[in-house]
Amino acid sequence: MRNIEVWRISAAIGLLCFPQVAVLTFASVFLHDFAGMGTWVTSATLAAVQTGAMAMRVWSGRFTDRHRNRRPFLRFCSALSALAFLVLWILAIAAASQPSLLLLLPLMVIVAGICVSAWHGVAYTELATLAGAGHVGTALSLANTLVFVGFCLVPIAIPWLLLLFAWPGVWLAAAICAAIAWRIFLRTA
Repeated sequence: MRNIEVWRISAAIGLLCFPQVAVLTFASVFLHDFAGMGTWVTSATLAAVQTGAMAMRVWSGRFTDRHRNRRPFLRFCSALSALAFLVLWILAIAAASQPSLLLLLPLMVIVAGICVSAWHGVAYTELATLAGAGHVGTALSLANTLVFVGFCLVPIAIPWLLLLFAWPGVWLAAAICAAIAWRIFLRTA
């Protein structure tokens, strides 16, 4: 694989999975332990994230097919995800002194979780298009390998982030990963 664009999109896909995995694996712990939410609120929040993400993936594919704007859309999703996790970071800090803000945390987890999950089909389609028919299997395998690096590293890293920086540090790290992905995703061809 000598195509640098394939490597860039694969790297951005992998990086954007870091905050997604953070939500999917640790949002329930965050909502229960940090925000004091019960099982019903926590479960409903995660169900809303997953349901919203499924709907947005289909909508995103249709939207980018109609407008032929996969690259700008991927950059937009990355930027929006970074912003959503920055807001979650600020809310987690502010909730320590303003307990009423705890009620906003499930909503912000839903927003951040959906934003960081809406791009998959679009990214893989753009990657396959860039790689071409002769290299699509290798390109998708590369991207999927980087995705699973995230699935491996995130559950290992989050306890350490919690130890060193508490929950605000986790959400700030998620925002940083999304912002880096934004920089890596290709601009319009």
